[in-house]
Amino acid sequence: MNVEDVWTAMEERHACMLVDRDGSRLRARPMAPVARRDDGVVWFVTDAHSAKDEEVSAHPEVCLSFSDEGDRFYLSVSGRAEVVRDVAKLKDIWSAPMEAYFPGGPEDPNAVLLRVVPEQAEIWQGDGVLTTGFKMASAILSDRRADLGENAKIEM
Repeated sequence: MNVEDVWTAMEERHACMLVDRDGSRLRARPMAPVARRDDGVVWFVTDAHSAKDEEVSAHPEVCLSFSDEGDRFYLSVSGRAEVVRDVAKLKDIWSAPMEAYFPGGPEDPNAVLLRVVPEQAEIWQGDGVLTTGFKMASAILSDRRADLGENAKIEM
């Protein structure tokens, strides 16, 4: 597993949990990422009036959590975030589903960008449910630790 695998995984997924800091507490919320390998950035369109603006300004360290239960795939990406007002970039990454939140399109005054620059990632990739169950049962019966897949930490 390498940096390219991380970018491919982020580009293929349309939802993740964004974890940021609200004062002394961590907060996770579902978001729709737009991963741009060429920019080295994961973009999110967000509301200018949301709490994320203040939270990210105070604590720019964030974590993006991606998963795919069916594929036994989990990805955690740590990075730094900032709120960006850039209509040209909004137009560049805009998609039809965003209209549901921002009816004014990319020029909607409430639409701003959250820019996340990934710094480190960790991937867990396992087998399907049946294979995992078999490996777990086999490990229990043989009194050894189960090999449930790959894990890698990757500097971005």
